[in-house]
Formats: sequence, structure tokens, C-alpha cells
Amino acid sequence: MRARNVSHYTIPDVVEKAPAAPAPQPEPAFKAPEVNEPSKYPPLKPIDLLSLADAREPVIQDLVHMVNDLILVINADGAHGRYSTTVNKAKNEVTKVGGKLKTMKGQLEKKAARQVREKIEEFDKAATDLIDRVEASMVTQEMQWRQDFEDEMKKVRENYEDRVKTLLEREQKLNEQKLQNQLLEQAVALKKEFVKDVQEHVEKERESRLGKLNDLSAAVAGLEKLTTGWNEVVDSNLQTQQLHVAVEAVRASLEDSQHPRPFIKELVALREIAADDPVVNAAIASVNPTAYQRGVPSSSQLIDRFRRVANEVRKASLLPDEAGVASHASSWVLSHVMFKKQGLADGDDVESILTRTQTYLEEGDLDSAAREMTGLDGWAKTLSKDWLGEVRKVLEVQQALDVIATEARLQSLRVD
Repeated sequence: MRARNVSHYTIPDVVEKAPAAPAPQPEPAFKAPEVNEPSKYPPLKPIDLLSLADAREPVIQDLVHMVNDLILVINADGAHGRYSTTVNKAKNEVTKVGGKLKTMKGQLEKKAARQVREKIEEFDKAATDLIDRVEASMVTQEMQWRQDFEDEMKKVRENYEDRVKTLLEREQKLNEQKLQNQLLEQAVALKKEFVKDVQEHVEKERESRLGKLNDLSAAVAGLEKLTTGWNEVVDSNLQTQQLHVAVEAVRASLEDSQHPRPFIKELVALREIAADDPVVNAAIASVNPTAYQRGVPSSSQLIDRFRRVANEVRKASLLPDEAGVASHASSWVLSHVMFKKQGLADGDDVESILTRTQTYLEEGDLDSAAREMTGLDGWAKTLSKDWLGEVRKVLEVQQALDVIATEARLQSLRVD
């Protein structure tokens, strides 16, 4: 079909562009040349369209017309001698074009028929697939509609049941409310009747019982006043006892421990029992935070540590200001062989102060022991500085506990 279109549209365009041929004139009969005349060729014969097998084809007709026009032009110019071979070849090709054209048409028709069959098969398959998809979609849609219908019916049933349940509950509440109102009305009526009966009875016995009721009311008021006072006394005594117990618990915790340990919990319990007592709070606030956070040593621990400090102080008291290694060695020897005093020795020398301090410690008088050690100076005072700090912490804690215990006793005396 493409070749047909090209030949159909291209060849006529060439013919149209060629110069218009003169009108055909009747050709004279060809006369052979004489012997003494030059050779002559007969004129070219045009193609007989009716003699061709494919004369009905438009392309063949166009080609024949075009070749015949060329033959007329060549014959008119007298050039048939030069172009006779070419024109005869063109005639032969024109006669072959019909067969080629028929072959091409047959091939194109077969190809077109095959394509049509393929398209028909594709359309059939597509139609079958479309029908299957439509049927599947219809089945799916039907199932979906059925499921939606069942869901909707379920919702309708649930809504209906909820409405029925709500109406029943509302009706039940209304009935209960009505019954309650009736009972309240009956109760009010009975109460009014009872009050009326009581008033009548009271009015009847008022003259005889009124005096007794007044006496009884006065007695009850006095009893309530006495009970309130005793409750206050009991609460105050209980708080005082708890305060004493808390103070003793702190002291026991300090004495029983082999090593210094914190007593924050005991102080917190003591503060809670005191119930915002300003004296107790002030006493607790006077305690060094390091004391209750890390703990304080017991009396036995203070004595043991004092003995070690006393040995070092004795050595330091025997050293001159610029002591060497030999002086240190001699002071160590002398501190072991030196005579030690006993009891409350007189004098302001180091040995007398250490002796009095140890005596006070053994008697439990930490305050006097600390006062004695404060009188040291020089290296002796420096060596005993840490021990004095521990003693002061213990004294602060003991003083705070003594103040709290005294406040507890004063509270009990005020209650008495």
C-alpha cells in the first residue's frame, strides 16, 4: 500500500511538471529509405492499454499515459532512433509492474488479514478478560454489598437494642424516683407525726422534767470540759514521753556504735515529735551538720584516741625548737621512760595537763577535759587540734540533747 501511494502521487507530479505535449497529429505512414538515402528508424509505438492484463489499476493507467506522452514527445522530436532501446525497456518494465503490483497487493492483503486476525484475537482475549474482571468485580461488589447490608443491619439492631435498653433504664429510674419520692413523703409524714407526738409528750412532762434536764445538761457540760482537759494532759504527757524516748534513742545510738555513724534519722524523728517546738528546733539547729551526717565518736573512742595523741604530745614537748633526727630519737626514748603523773596533778606543764585531761575523760567530764587541752600551745596544741574538734562536736550534741531533755521535763511540769 505504501508503494502504491508513492507511485500514485509521485509519477503524476512528474508528469504535471513536464512541458505540455503538443496535440497528437496523425502520423504519416513510415516509408523505408531508398538505397542512396541514409538509414531511418520507424517511429516508436505507444503502449496499448487494453492489451495489458492489469489495465484497470489506476497506477498502471498513469504509467501508460506517462510513457505514451514521452513516446509522443520523442517521436515529435525525431529522437526515436536514440531512445528506442530505453523506451522499449520502459515498456517492458510497465508490463511487469502489473505483476509486481498484484504480488504486493496479495502480500499486503495477507499481512492485513493476519493483522486483522491478530487484532480480533487480541480483542477477543481482552473482551474475555474484561468479562471475567467485570464478573469478578460484580461478585466482589455483591459480596461487599451483602457485607455492608449485614453490617448496617447489625448497627440498626445494636442501635435499636441500645435505645430499648436506654428507655428501660430511664423507665426504671423514673419508677425508682417515684418510689423514692413516695417513701420520702411517707417518711416526712411519719417524722411530722413523731415530732408532734414528742412535742405533746414533752409539753406534758415539761413542768416535771425540765429542771432535771437542765441539771443533766450542766453536768454533761462539766464532764465534757473535764474530759477535754484530761485529753490535753494525756496528749502532752504522751508527747513528753515520746520526746524523752527519742532523746535516749539518740544517746544510745551514739554510745552503742563501735564506729562513728550518722544519726540523721534519729534527729528527724526527734523534730517530728517536738511538733515545731522552738526550743527543740533551736537545739537541733545548733548541732554541727558534720556531726549528724558523719557521726561522732563514743567516750571510749575519744579516750583511745586521746592516749595516742597524748603520746605524740609528750614526744613534741621534749623537742627543742630546731630539733634534728637525734633529738627526735631521744624524745621518743624519754617519752617512754619519763615518770607519768596520776590523778588531778598540779602545774601547767604538758604532763600535768595530759594527766588531768585523762582523769576528766575517765570520769566522763568531756567539758573539763577539753578546757585542759585548750591550754596547750606550740606543737602540742597543733597535734591535739583534731582531737579537740571531735570533742567539741560530741559536746555540742550532748548539750543539744540535754537542752531537749530539759525542755521535755519543763513541759511535763507545766502540765502538772
